[in-house]
Amino acid sequence: MKVFSRVTSNERLFMKKEAIYPDTGNKSSAPLSPGIKAGGFIFVSGQVPVDPKTGEIVEGGIEQQTLQTIENISEILEAAGSSLDKVVKCTVFLTDISEFSRMNEVYSSFFCNVPPARSTIEVSKLAIDIKVEIEAVALVD
Repeated sequence: MKVFSRVTSNERLFMKKEAIYPDTGNKSSAPLSPGIKAGGFIFVSGQVPVDPKTGEIVEGGIEQQTLQTIENISEILEAAGSSLDKVVKCTVFLTDISEFSRMNEVYSSFFCNVPPARSTIEVSKLAIDIKVEIEAVALVD
């Protein structure tokens, strides 16, 4: 017995998966895509405070690192046809939760109208010697 399923063209659109790479900076050698566009969303891999022009970790404290990390997220979202205004969920990883309020001050300057849902997690260490990493999920038109 054969079973047939009718899939509409709109459903096919949401079943596609597309890797997103911003035009700026160095490409990671890690086996990951900076962003994946699928199902009307863009899923942004954990971004870190590395300047894409130099490949170097930004100097300064948690404020400067948070700023660069969110700017990196913004570049990926723009490459996918989205923006920070369309972010619906973020996960923030901090190596020192006592820096939460300083990170949050910078973070909240980007997400002031309708802030996305967010989790913040303290971790013992990140992949490189940094203080913050942020993942994001955003809507794509």
